[in-house]
Amino acid sequence: MSARVTSWLLRTATMAGRWFEPGYGRPDRPDPDLAVLSSAEESDAWLRVNRDNWLGGMRSAASSGRHTLVLDCAESMHWFSERWTHGTHWHEVFALGADAAAALGDLAQQAAQLNYLAWVHSVPPSDPDVMLRHAAEAAELAGRSGATAQIAWAHSYTAWALRLLGRLDEAVVSASLAADTFKAIGDTDAYVQNLAQIGNSLRDKGRSAEALEWFRSALAVVEDENSGMTPSIATHSRPFALIRVGECLGHLGRRAEAIAVLSEGIDLLDTLQVSDFRFAGALEALAALLSEEGRDNESGRAYARAAQVFRAIGDAEAHGRCEELATAAR
Repeated sequence: MSARVTSWLLRTATMAGRWFEPGYGRPDRPDPDLAVLSSAEESDAWLRVNRDNWLGGMRSAASSGRHTLVLDCAESMHWFSERWTHGTHWHEVFALGADAAAALGDLAQQAAQLNYLAWVHSVPPSDPDVMLRHAAEAAELAGRSGATAQIAWAHSYTAWALRLLGRLDEAVVSASLAADTFKAIGDTDAYVQNLAQIGNSLRDKGRSAEALEWFRSALAVVEDENSGMTPSIATHSRPFALIRVGECLGHLGRRAEAIAVLSEGIDLLDTLQVSDFRFAGALEALAALLSEEGRDNESGRAYARAAQVFRAIGDAEAHGRCEELATAAR
């Protein structure tokens, strides 16, 4: 790949990724030499369709020592990667980003890329031990460079890993540290994610009533237009906050409310065309509640949809389970 093509691909991918990043969004003065991407939807589509091309560009740039191009591209993918959770390329993207930051001697950015790698290993089939290792290395580098936000992100991914390992009290402590730090530095986008982290750990401990309040607090911030959240991140976060609220209501036996809230969250994810393990889990939770309410036809359809999503993301066990339940409900 020529240096010129590599530069064009990576600069275009970076511009596209930044549509979803706080502080960027629509470029004030788009580069006339790059692809014309006039909306977040066009940027999303370009990144997906051209994934092999810009990823190849990252490899080419890394091998020729063009570290800034590589790092800028990897960094621009932070929030976009949340929209494409099961992309098989994220490990390589952020590993290349971490290597580029190391080559540039940028400890703060190296910490950021390692935190993103921790996130990659949270996606099922998750590996919480690897998450902990990446987060610990990120925390060490962030501490040396004074990168407060990356220290907080390391606490956040540590909390996530600890929750997956069943170490729930420790998870609450780490998530609370992250939330407090993000609130102090005014990063509302990240603060909301960690309110949900606390709620997730409390829910897993069986403390659904407490978890519900944390999820409702997160939802209130997401729905407050004056909260300081980046609009695209708020739009993406709202359905997941609704789903968490709905699941807690279901655990508390408030099935009618739970069904309504879960359905709203699922409809929003449909609109956003998000189809990942969280979407499949929400469909399965909704199907179970509908079954408990005696709404077997609706339950069967929800189980069938969940089965389709689980199959698409490669979770054979969950696919089989939901397929059997869908058949039984017919």
